[in-house]
Amino acid sequence: MIVFIDSGVLGVLATPVKYAEASICEEWIYGLLAKGVTIYSSQLCDYEIRRSMVLENRRNPRSTSISSLDELQEIITFLPVTWEVLNQAAELWASARSQGIPTADNQNLDADMIICSHWQMLTEEFPGRYIVIATGNVKHLSRFTESKNWRDIRF
Repeated sequence: MIVFIDSGVLGVLATPVKYAEASICEEWIYGLLAKGVTIYSSQLCDYEIRRSMVLENRRNPRSTSISSLDELQEIITFLPVTWEVLNQAAELWASARSQGIPTADNQNLDADMIICSHWQMLTEEFPGRYIVIATGNVKHLSRFTESKNWRDIRF
């Protein structure tokens, strides 16, 4: 099994102060790792979380949020946003709009399509393996991928 973590779940995991949901999410990911599940995310997801943390650090220099995000690199493989990923995402974006099922405003970058592109490429690289996106945004992603709320993913 391969689990791809989206920005929302990554943000919960990177929270330096472990409130209830963050603690549950952390237990969940370490439970998956203990069972041999491979965890991926995108460098784009890292960017989405990191930019907020950088801003927070400018406001509060004592914040430890970025180091919490950096530590996740030990357990999560962050896939690069390559030309191939972006070209595939552009195809998905156009397909969604031509079918009347956009996932974001036309002027929006639409990170969901980039995440879907990563998922499609993982399915090509690992045929026969179950690959699922762990998210809180099942509605948009499930149109193009196998995606579930992270709490519903069990091994």
